Amino acid sequence: MVLLIINSLGAIPVSVADGMTDLSRWCLVTAIAALGIKTSFQKLAIVGWKPVILMVSETVFLLVLVLAFILFGVVSL
Repeated sequence: MVLLIINSLGAIPVSVADGMTDLSRWCLVTAIAALGIKTSFQKLAIVGWKPVILMVSETVFLLVLVLAFILFGVVSL
């Protein structure tokens, strides 16, 4: 929260803010990858196919949604 305010005031140089944004994205990717590595396919098989199908369908939905935003420019960042 403090860094948000400092950045909004323009006290952080653009190059530093860009570097921190890239670092933040890499940390998020690393965290998601760690969750994927921790996933046990044997345990998924024990719970049955319904949760697996739900997980795959949610992933496909999010993929289509993000691609639609990227391709059609619905949201401008």
